[in-house]
Amino acid sequence: MSDDPAAWWDEAYERDAAPWDTGEPQPALAGVADRPERWRVLDPGCGTGTHAVHFASQGHDVVGVDVSENAVERARSKADEHGVAATFHVDDVRELDAVAGPFDAVVDSGMFHVYAGADRERYVDALADVVAEAGRVFLVAFGADAPADDGPTPVSHDDVRAAFADGWTVREVRDTRFETRHGAVPGTYAVVERTRENSAAE
Repeated sequence: MSDDPAAWWDEAYERDAAPWDTGEPQPALAGVADRPERWRVLDPGCGTGTHAVHFASQGHDVVGVDVSENAVERARSKADEHGVAATFHVDDVRELDAVAGPFDAVVDSGMFHVYAGADRERYVDALADVVAEAGRVFLVAFGADAPADDGPTPVSHDDVRAAFADGWTVREVRDTRFETRHGAVPGTYAVVERTRENSAAE
């Protein structure tokens, strides 16, 4: 990735067939939208809006964020095409300055695995600032056995536990598949809940 992430992602979304943009929700996340309660949902790294539109179509109040203006424009168009209401902002998910919490749920499809080290810490800290107490992060990422040369950072179960060690409770972490335009790769699925301890410390 270049020194200008926004430019890199803008270029990626100028292409019609970005490998992660299948046009369908990740199977591990699709069913999360189908529940009686209606959430305020954050879709960080929303891309062209596939997951945002899916959740909005199920009655959730959805806000999507992406650093790419091209992606956000396409997400807004997709929401209009599907006749659903969703809000989209151009913003760095490591800051989340353009959105205001609290959110009941975060739907992370392939955002967590973009970052490692300090950038991953910044991302998780940004989520902590906007997720409600007892709110949950649902994430799917490339798993530990995914090809390391495909771009994303493979994410193990322990990587999830380490990233969400303070102020969060890992409710579930398991193997799944991550769908791409070139087929499925081994994935990691996790459900993480925001807890009171970190809220009190902030």
